[in-house]
Amino acid sequence: METDCDVCRAIWLALAGTEQKEEIDLGTFGDALSSSCPIHTSLIQHFKDEILDGGEDKYDVYNSARVSIQSLSEGMSAAVWVAGLGDFNVLLMNKPSVPNHPGKGRILDRDWMDIELIPLWKHICLETHSTICENPLKIWETRPAWLIDIQNWCIVSGLETTEAYVALSYRYGDHPSVTIDAGMWSDLQNPNALRTSPYLSPMVRDAIYLTSVLEERYLWADAFCIPHHDRGVATDQLLLMGAIYGNAIVTIIAADTDSKEGIPGIRGISNSRNLEQTLIPFGKEQIARRGSDSLPSYFSRGWTYQEREYSRRKLIFRDRELHWRCSCSAWHEAMTFVKFDDYGNHFMHTIQCGFPDMWCLSLVISLYNSSDFRYEEDAFPAISGLLSVASRSFTNGFLYGLPEMLFDCALAWRPNELIRPNPLRRRTPSQRPIDEQLHPSQLPSWSWVGWQGHIEIGRFESAQYNESIQETIPITKWYTADSPTSEERRLIESTWFTNRQSYKNPDTPLPPGWTRHELSEQDKERLVVHPDGCGEVIFKHEAWPEAEWLYPFPVSDISDSTPPVVLEQTAYLFCETQQACLRGCRTKGYKGYCVYVELRDDKNGIVGDLDYHNDEQLEGFPVIMGYSKWEDSEDSEWEDIEWEDDEEDGEHYGGVPLGKKIDLVAISQYKFYELDKLGEPGEPGAYPERAMQTSEHIAVLWVEWKDGVAYRLASGKVEKEAWYKLPRKDISLILG
Repeated sequence: METDCDVCRAIWLALAGTEQKEEIDLGTFGDALSSSCPIHTSLIQHFKDEILDGGEDKYDVYNSARVSIQSLSEGMSAAVWVAGLGDFNVLLMNKPSVPNHPGKGRILDRDWMDIELIPLWKHICLETHSTICENPLKIWETRPAWLIDIQNWCIVSGLETTEAYVALSYRYGDHPSVTIDAGMWSDLQNPNALRTSPYLSPMVRDAIYLTSVLEERYLWADAFCIPHHDRGVATDQLLLMGAIYGNAIVTIIAADTDSKEGIPGIRGISNSRNLEQTLIPFGKEQIARRGSDSLPSYFSRGWTYQEREYSRRKLIFRDRELHWRCSCSAWHEAMTFVKFDDYGNHFMHTIQCGFPDMWCLSLVISLYNSSDFRYEEDAFPAISGLLSVASRSFTNGFLYGLPEMLFDCALAWRPNELIRPNPLRRRTPSQRPIDEQLHPSQLPSWSWVGWQGHIEIGRFESAQYNESIQETIPITKWYTADSPTSEERRLIESTWFTNRQSYKNPDTPLPPGWTRHELSEQDKERLVVHPDGCGEVIFKHEAWPEAEWLYPFPVSDISDSTPPVVLEQTAYLFCETQQACLRGCRTKGYKGYCVYVELRDDKNGIVGDLDYHNDEQLEGFPVIMGYSKWEDSEDSEWEDIEWEDDEEDGEHYGGVPLGKKIDLVAISQYKFYELDKLGEPGEPGAYPERAMQTSEHIAVLWVEWKDGVAYRLASGKVEKEAWYKLPRKDISLILG
């Protein structure tokens, strides 16, 4: 770019993605617009106008907001950051007439997509990505029971052909659903039956056409390929959903629209896409905005989660544009062909390497569990396919979403502490007739399946080195059954805890794939946190050589022929444990949010805390103290808050309200190891060396009772020493 302006040259380098990697700080909007250069000031003015378009109430804010520009993703695009107001991904448009022009953007047709890109992307992936994209999650070979034959326009048995198939993932929408009965199903197997079928939605019609563009003959779409009139077959197919999508050669993802709208922008097939591509002048160049500011509702739907996570290649229709994603690349209609590597699902990849990694599982489940459902009882069926694939690493399988090999730890799941406020809402079953529900579809209170929201499930329970490590110790045996009165109870085998000590034993031969590494003195200073029996050596595994492990353990050798572990799902838990009564008081934090509920004994001593699920649960808990601003703010300071006495439990001890009485039951014990947070070496008051601190706790559930069955309200912890000083009673616990 020819210019004498240093700012324009720096912006150009950021947009071109050639040399400029550091963030360009332009100061406030006022600073940036005071320049005499008309080129970059017009660019900044555009973003100012776009921000203020939302209302003049932002006018005072923008004067103090800092503006910066930085290149992203190896020159794929750049970002304009406006502190406190948002950010904008932008793309330099390519000039085909200029040799070696660095722009990656393309000007798109307003009405019609460039359909010719679809077979091009597919062939490049198949021919150049070797086996990387063929089966990245090592999913066992599965054939759907039924497929759509797009040549004969009918449904056919998926077991009678070995040819590849395309899968469709979409949002049904708020339309009355159509149930295809046995007679209709039989008719749809006749050639050309789908051409005139009143049940063929625009979405499936458009997907049939796109399947032909992908040069394939068969399409899997749930509306026609799951026989909902046959509950047995339908249930089996739903359990295989993860594998069905994982075996599809390509999955068509319609993120913008629902079943009645179809996929706009297919010339001669569907309506115009009405694309608005805003071009911003920058001297003789042009810049375009990339993407939208919000996610389509497709991404909030529960059923679509495992569909997109397990698809090996994805043809995505989003923001009225075409996109491609596979394990190796991401390509976009709005960009010239550029290769960007490594777009795989790292979390699931770790699990599919055979590691029962609770941190990765926690992330996967948390992302899923914020999803919405038309019928809330679908929460487990909609992820059962994904869990069946993960069960090959969590070798005892899953009981309503909790891995049985780590059950004692998993049962203490809680709201994700990194997202505040993060209310969890109790899911409630619909009034849909039982014979129309997918099974198993219960919503037990003790499982995260019964609650909607971001959760974390044992993310610190790991043999991998971390600065925070938890080791759960079982205190009871857990059994499960399908009713609270059943005498046929199955023992849940938490084998991880049973075998953990033998894993740590230095005399135990190393399991396959592991190597032992002596620690240098420097490594010992770095790897400070370690559980009992560890810390002298470190272990590595050939399947994940970058990770450092404190002790070895058997890692599942997973291939595409490894079958899943599928358990009977039973909704009641049983154990012998202890019950205690404590009192709860709440603390307030940032913007008045309650941080947690403190658990106090009858002398008002703090003995633990409770991870409450939502504000409704806080009713009756008195407020004790809090801080006025966010902890990280320089202006943060603790302040006393006036007591808000609980009307029901107004007892006091030393002038302080005792709090609301709550019933707690013990579910496990654990020891927590973490890096001491008192400060880094060299800071005033800090330890001169990195140090580890430990604590021991009893994991508890806050429960309410109905007809002798306990139902979970929240989880928490009590200091181990304090727990055993409390008045307690032995109980036979039934959790529903």
